[in-house]
Amino acid sequence: MKKQLLKISEREEFVELYSDTNDLRKFRVAKILKVSDTFVVAANITSTGLYDGYSLLYLESIHQINVNTKYIKKIKRLYMAKKQNHIEFVDGNEDLLLSFLDFAHENNFMVSVELFNAGYGDVQGFIKNLEDDIFVISMVNEVGELDGEAFIKSDAIHTITCDGENEFNLMHLYFRK
Repeated sequence: MKKQLLKISEREEFVELYSDTNDLRKFRVAKILKVSDTFVVAANITSTGLYDGYSLLYLESIHQINVNTKYIKKIKRLYMAKKQNHIEFVDGNEDLLLSFLDFAHENNFMVSVELFNAGYGDVQGFIKNLEDDIFVISMVNEVGELDGEAFIKSDAIHTITCDGENEFNLMHLYFRK
């Protein structure tokens, strides 16, 4: 998959990415931004053509990629018509995970972290700092309140999303407190 994803990222194509082994029909529409031996960074787009933040996906979890479908073409037309865009993802580290965490931290994006392919955001909050192979998140609970800190081992990460619709809504609750 790495080879195909690298080609797709060079062409800046929109794709359907399938990575949920619990629901083989579930996918996300995205533009591939960066690919490493371990991770993929994608710019996500909603089913209505709106900006939906960014994802860091474990490369091995991607089991199918669709390109040039009618659905993708529709989403791309909506994205362009609605004048949506994603800020540039700058890959500042050799490790794509660290680059993604830096990106989320520098832009003060809220993140959702899925651990061990659990199927949902296990931890939500703000990246506080990195310590060797562990990163620290200031957790935010479902009503937008700070709720302690989580120390997470890098190798436990399956997916991280930031600034998507769910994180954006939680961020609004957080700032209203």
